[in-house]
Amino acid sequence: MKHLISTLFLIVCGIFCTQFVFCDTIPTKGKWSEEDIRSFIPAPPTASIEGKVLTINFVTPLTDLTVKVTNNETGQVVYEECISVSTPQSHSVVLNADNGNYTLSFTHVLGYLTGEFVIK
Repeated sequence: MKHLISTLFLIVCGIFCTQFVFCDTIPTKGKWSEEDIRSFIPAPPTASIEGKVLTINFVTPLTDLTVKVTNNETGQVVYEECISVSTPQSHSVVLNADNGNYTLSFTHVLGYLTGEFVIK
């Protein structure tokens, strides 16, 4: 019985681990947080891309984050949405975009972050 439970546990862990193994983290840079805010400052979101699936990871609750994805070659905005989350979670979006280079932008009252990624 212990062997069966151990095997099932490893299978479940393996399923969750593969989600992070095959995606590419999108490095971002910019300014996040204002120095004159004295209360709790939410952590900035992070993002990853796997194929055409963009995943935005929220470590802390965050409201009114504008997410925009722009094609670097044409300047066309392929995705834009204002997202609010009340708990730490991930938000995945399937991008309707061709292969190429793209810029991801996070805009919030606390600042902005940008990063570049490639859809292959």
